[in-house]
Amino acid sequence: MNALLARRLVMTIVPFVLMGSVVLMAIFGDHGLVRRHELRAQIGETEIRLAEIERENAALRRQIRSMDKDRIGVQRLAAQELLVAPPGSTIYRFEAE
Repeated sequence: MNALLARRLVMTIVPFVLMGSVVLMAIFGDHGLVRRHELRAQIGETEIRLAEIERENAALRRQIRSMDKDRIGVQRLAAQELLVAPPGSTIYRFEAE
């Protein structure tokens, strides 16, 4: 009788333990729901960064096109950024107070 009871107990508990293991793996495993949620959040952040970089690239492309058309603008930008001026130019520098 004791052996029969032990066998029934094992046959009842083992399926529940296996099912519980499967459920835990489906939720917390490497490919589980928690990991999928983390990856979706990461994809969203990456898409936001990608959109920012694409906007920056578009602005830089516009700036390059305008520089190709406007040589005086390039000289002005060089004078501002690099403190370079064409020969014969007068440079005025103002000290901050």
